[in-house]
Amino acid sequence: MEEEWFERSFREDYVLVYRHRDDAAADSEVANLLARLPIKPTGRVLDLCCGNGRHSRALARRGYEVVGVDLSPVLLKLAEEQNSYPNLRFVRCDMREITFREEFDIVVNLFTSFGYFSTDEENETVVRNMARALKKGGEVVIDYLSPSYVQANLVPESHKEAEGMQIHEQRWIENGFVQKRITIRSEGTCEPREYREQVRLFSAGEMRGMLERAGFGRIQVFGDYQFEPFEADRSPRMIFYAVKQ
Repeated sequence: MEEEWFERSFREDYVLVYRHRDDAAADSEVANLLARLPIKPTGRVLDLCCGNGRHSRALARRGYEVVGVDLSPVLLKLAEEQNSYPNLRFVRCDMREITFREEFDIVVNLFTSFGYFSTDEENETVVRNMARALKKGGEVVIDYLSPSYVQANLVPESHKEAEGMQIHEQRWIENGFVQKRITIRSEGTCEPREYREQVRLFSAGEMRGMLERAGFGRIQVFGDYQFEPFEADRSPRMIFYAVKQ
């Protein structure tokens, strides 16, 4: 069976490409999120698609009991290596298949970790799984891209260098997805390594519909990590906050 793009992409090179997304950035994002949203000050948190655990650590540092879930063995190994918190553990699982039931007070899904799957049904399954994992009255936060902003501000091509490697990124929109091709060339090697990423461009209305069908209410949407009101053409993010009814 052919690997899906996210199984191939979230390995050692992913950490290199996104190394500017560090613990300091995650800590600032979590601090803002907790300051601006009416989130419970204590409780169990599910960090869905936790990657190398940046946001999980920021939440554990603030006293929450955190479970970080990700599919990538490489990123989970990095997360485990950096975990010094007794109130934080990591679990390997596909977010379409998590089996948690009414166990968590809060679910967070951060840094555009949504819309990865080829069908809308699969992506909606993830929202339903978030709802099932939450206790009644539990809260969800989904930090997602803003489709109109992406379309207006897409950078078709960019280059950068990291640790002696040349990283070339190409971006385009196709069939309702923003697509990215990442090519990495190492010094002294002939063959470049190539990765693909794709994220479905769901509108605010489509996201709201999925949340409502999953049983969420009191839905709010913000446009950035300063939690300004969302404006489709101007806001760089769509950050959803909702409560399980």
